[in-house]
Amino acid sequence: MKFKMVLVILLVHAVATLVIVAGKRTLAVTSAAPVESEESVGAVPSEGGDEAENRRDVLLDVKEARPAPAIAEGIWINSETTSLKNLRGRVVLVDFWTYGCYNCRNTLPTLKRFDENYREQGLTIVGVHSPEFDGEKKIDKVREQVRALGIRYPVVTDNDHETWRAYDVEAWPTVVILDKQGRIRYTHIGEGRYDMQEKVIRQLLAEPNGTDASGVLKTPDVKESTTDEKSSPDRVVKSEDEWRRLLTPEQFYIAREKGTERAFTGQYHDHKEKGVYYCVACGNELFSSATKFDSGTGWPSFWNPVAASKIRTETDTSFGVERVEVLCARCDSHLGHIFDDGPPPTGLRYCINSISLKFARK
Repeated sequence: MKFKMVLVILLVHAVATLVIVAGKRTLAVTSAAPVESEESVGAVPSEGGDEAENRRDVLLDVKEARPAPAIAEGIWINSETTSLKNLRGRVVLVDFWTYGCYNCRNTLPTLKRFDENYREQGLTIVGVHSPEFDGEKKIDKVREQVRALGIRYPVVTDNDHETWRAYDVEAWPTVVILDKQGRIRYTHIGEGRYDMQEKVIRQLLAEPNGTDASGVLKTPDVKESTTDEKSSPDRVVKSEDEWRRLLTPEQFYIAREKGTERAFTGQYHDHKEKGVYYCVACGNELFSSATKFDSGTGWPSFWNPVAASKIRTETDTSFGVERVEVLCARCDSHLGHIFDDGPPPTGLRYCINSISLKFARK
C-alpha cells in the first residue's frame, strides 16, 4: 500500500515537472528577441477591438469613412515629393511594407498589376516603407531593393513609423485604399483578398470625381467653348490623314485619338526650365512655366493657361465618369483634363499630356 502511494506521488511530481518545463520552453520561444534577417516574416496583428475588426475587409460607406491622415515627411522614390492633397481626384492605395518582409514581397506582383492596369484610369499606389529592423532604414538599400523588385509606383520612407502610427497599422503588409476625396474606404492586413481589393479599386474609380459626402459631383467651374469660339479664323483644320503624316504615332494617338500617356513617363512632368509650352500639333501658345506646379500625379500640371482663348473645353464621359476635357482652341488637339484640386489662385489643375506639348526656353 505504501509502495503504491509513493509511486502515485512520484508520477504526479513527474507530470508536474514536465508541465513546468514545457511552459518554460513555450515562454522562451514567444518572448525571444527577434533576430534581424533580410527576409523577416510579417508580424502577426495584435488583437484589436470589435470595431476595428469590423472596419477591415469591407468597403465602407462614405458616411462611415474617415479622412486619411497625411503621409509624414520622408524620402520619395520614383516620384517627386507629394501629398494626399495633391492626389485628390485619384483613388490612392497605400501599401505599408518593408523590403525584408517575406509576406510583403508576395503581395508585390498583385500591386504591380494594379499599377499597370489602373494607373491611367486614376489609381495611384504609394508604398510606405516602414522598416522592421534598423538595417532596412538605409536609403541606398531601399532604393536598390525598389529597383530590384521592379516597383515603378511612388515609394516614401517612414523610418520613424510616423505614418504607420497615424494609420493605426499593426502588421506588414497592410493595404489601405482611399477614395477620390482622400477618405479611408478599405483596409486589409496580410496577404490575400486580392479579388476584393480589385473590386474596391474599380468601384472607387467609377465613383464621380470630386464627390462630397452626399455623392454630389463637383466639377471645375470652367465654361464650355461655344460654336463661335470653335470657328475662329485663326483655327487650323486638317484631315486626320494629314495629321497622321505630320505627327509621330505617339503624338497622333494622344493629340488626335484622345489617348493618355502613362504617368511619370512624359518628358515634362518633372520639367523645371522657364519658358512656354506650345501645342505639339499647331504651335499654339498654351501654358507658361510660371503656372506650372508639382501635383505628384505624374503629368505636367498647370493652374492656368496663358490665356482663356488658347484652350477650349468639352465634357468627357469616356470612362463613365464626368470630366472636363482640355483641347487646343486652334486645332482641337486633345491636351488633357481639368480638375478642381489645384493650388491658389484658381484652385484648378490642368492635367496635361507631355506628348501634346513642345517646350521653348525663355
